[in-house]
Amino acid sequence: MKLTELLKEGMYDRLVGQINKDVFKTIKSAMAGSGTQQKPKKYKGYEVRKDPMPTVKIGDLFNSETRTLYVGNYSDDVSGVDVEVELKFAVTEDGVQPGKFYIDGSAEADDEYPFIEIQIAVHPNDGERTLSKIQPVLRDLVRHEIEHLTHGKGSASLKLSKILRGDKAMRRRIRKNPDIYYKYFLLPKEVDANIHGLYSKAKTTKKPYQQVVDDYLDSLVDDGIILPKHRTMIYNKWKERIPKIGGLPTLK
Repeated sequence: MKLTELLKEGMYDRLVGQINKDVFKTIKSAMAGSGTQQKPKKYKGYEVRKDPMPTVKIGDLFNSETRTLYVGNYSDDVSGVDVEVELKFAVTEDGVQPGKFYIDGSAEADDEYPFIEIQIAVHPNDGERTLSKIQPVLRDLVRHEIEHLTHGKGSASLKLSKILRGDKAMRRRIRKNPDIYYKYFLLPKEVDANIHGLYSKAKTTKKPYQQVVDDYLDSLVDDGIILPKHRTMIYNKWKERIPKIGGLPTLK
């Protein structure tokens, strides 16, 4: 791999690291300032300790919320990315099983100031102990969402070399039909975002990129999200794309 290619991918590391650091700082402050499960109190006007109905998924609960916790505004001169980051966070007994955590995110490529929303939920018995497990997954997610910000024509963080066609119509079709959900991982924007995000995770965990990619795709099969035949399709698509991006280890 050429040094120039390594430097091109590595220019996002500082921004990803700073966002991760600030997210965890926000989480720790929110846990400390939100009382207990028995006697909860709002932290900066935000309800941290949540008790969703058994029929309500934690992701749906987050998506119904209008308030967020502010993490920070970032204007990174190395990567050339400007972004505001917000957090939705929950300490919940019903929404997350002990020893597990929930994490998701989204990016909005605004033409003035793009933003990333991160959603994280933990079980009260785990508290800060689970943050070490979240760390590599969060780095994956943040790098993934930053990549999306560089794709859109209406984004202030647009990179001309990374422009990709819009895919909102296809995303709507995929959401309506679980049988074709595997196609989500074949969307050009998701291909690039997953490739970059998983590489960030590999660097954080100090595991071979090949292993991280294999483990991720295997987990999608194990969780029933995709079929083994779809795993092969996705893997081959990612493998084909990586050399064209540059700055990333190739897959066998």
